[in-house]
Amino acid sequence: MLMETFYAFIIGSLVVLALNRFPRIAAVVAIAVSLLPLFALIYWAPLVGLTLPSYLSLLRFETEISYALGPGTILLQITPLGWFFLFLLATTFPLVLLFASSFVRDNAGGFYASMLLTMLGSFGVLLARDMLTFFIFWEIMSWSILALVLRGHDRRAIVSYLAFGSLSAMLLLFGFMILYYKTGTFLFGEMALEATPLTLAGISMIVAGFAVKGALMPLHVWAPHVYSRSEEPFVAFLSGGLSKLGYFGMILFMYGVATVPFFATWGTFRGVPYFGYALAVIGAFTAFAGTVLAIMQDDLRKLLAYSSIGQLGYVAIGIGIGTPLALTGALFQALNHTFFKAVLFLAAGAVYYRTGRWKISELGGLGYKMPFTFLAALFAIFALASIPITSGFAAKWLLYEAAIEQGFLFVTPIMLIAGVGAFLYAYKILYGVFLGEPRHDVREAPLSQLVAMWILVLPLVVFLVFPGWVLDITSPILQEYGMQPVAHTPYVITTNLAAYNTIAVILALIGTLFLALILYKWKPQKVVPHEDNYLAGEPPENYEYISMHAASNYYEPFEDVFGGIFRKGAERGWEIVLAGAEFLSNGARRIYTGLTEDYSIYILLFFLVLVGWWLLW
Repeated sequence: MLMETFYAFIIGSLVVLALNRFPRIAAVVAIAVSLLPLFALIYWAPLVGLTLPSYLSLLRFETEISYALGPGTILLQITPLGWFFLFLLATTFPLVLLFASSFVRDNAGGFYASMLLTMLGSFGVLLARDMLTFFIFWEIMSWSILALVLRGHDRRAIVSYLAFGSLSAMLLLFGFMILYYKTGTFLFGEMALEATPLTLAGISMIVAGFAVKGALMPLHVWAPHVYSRSEEPFVAFLSGGLSKLGYFGMILFMYGVATVPFFATWGTFRGVPYFGYALAVIGAFTAFAGTVLAIMQDDLRKLLAYSSIGQLGYVAIGIGIGTPLALTGALFQALNHTFFKAVLFLAAGAVYYRTGRWKISELGGLGYKMPFTFLAALFAIFALASIPITSGFAAKWLLYEAAIEQGFLFVTPIMLIAGVGAFLYAYKILYGVFLGEPRHDVREAPLSQLVAMWILVLPLVVFLVFPGWVLDITSPILQEYGMQPVAHTPYVITTNLAAYNTIAVILALIGTLFLALILYKWKPQKVVPHEDNYLAGEPPENYEYISMHAASNYYEPFEDVFGGIFRKGAERGWEIVLAGAEFLSNGARRIYTGLTEDYSIYILLFFLVLVGWWLLW
């Protein structure tokens, strides 16, 4: 049934294109096709030690398919790592399409067709066990994403994605060519990498190519433009799901194709290879800079875009450190980010669907009008900010423990500062959009949008109570790469430094809330006007006008300090690169005149240079 699934996605994309004038029917067809990877996920669950009822998977899926192609072999095979990332994509994809059924109206057939092809490419990437297959499906995914970016009709988003997507493809292609040259095979399982500078250069190119997709700084500059100028259901899947494929590739090539001893040949820092340490430092800087830039945004989409970049930086930190504890934290963070970021982008889409506004300074008080959207976003914000009552805290706690255990004195404080900064922009979303002064008289989001958001909230609730279940499906990945899994039970995660007990945390929370309720009821509270509360008791008439909105100059002192440093940042650097490329291009244009006499002179000069070199030699 595996090949039939690929055929179903191709045929389904053609069908929904034909149903362009019937968006509801197109949505139903697309959602039906999107469930196939979910059935495959259930059927393959025993691979990661999960025992699920057989009736949950209505179809049988092969675990391996291979075809001979010229000098190589096309090989598709499910692995524990592929299963984990398929879990992230297959569970979010149908729900994103469900949300889109009421959100997307313009050329809906084109939207669903491109989304199905994107999932087709992603599915192939996760199953690929050779470089040729991997690259083919990677390009199917990348070009399908471009088709979805084109729907936004924003030139800057299109150009930036096309430029960096091409850069990613070229880096991967050159890296794959080097590995094939050194090993003589495309198959991951047959590669025996020698520790040579050329091989390291190949792996470095491949990791850099994946870093583009993962929006690691300074290769992130495409993401804010694409995230803020594309349709929200697509962006929710791009940020929540597709961005993880870059980190899937990093883990695959750094710990599956290459190994820790391979990188250790060039030296280690506190037991971690320099290559991994450099990646961890870049991840820490990405987490910090992404957080700072998110704090300074008034556009809700750009805030979430920079937030996504910052949160993914933590995943890079865990992959870079590379210990079992760190990799477990990275995978846990990837899982959490998939669900809380998808919820937040969909909630932002629901807000826009009802208000037609993206600027936080133009929103406010929507929690009273859209309570179910607000509550879904609230829980996602809690997970993003890593509040101890969420699964987001467990993931960050594992990463902090791993960094402290390895003595990463630079990375650890940067992670902590970025974590605190996440509270600042999380509050900006919470108060600026949903609380505060009501500004719009709107209805709740449509039922299809609410259902999609709340189903995506469920994993955050489940893994809050049972964080050990996440470690159950990450442990086979570590074992596959020869690492010892982290000790855990469904409720408790134990490391060399401490233990995290969710039951104790939940009971402490309940006790704290109960105490707060008693203190609140102990003395009658005085209800004061909104203006009195905002102005700290000063009479409103003392001010001609003052905006009582959280997004209005709320972090102005913070922006005064960091704004000049971070607003341009990497974009300025890439503008310099662009200016240099234009200078070289203009120079080349003067040489290639198209005149025969000029080319005759070039040939004569080249001949004279060759003769001179031969005589001197």
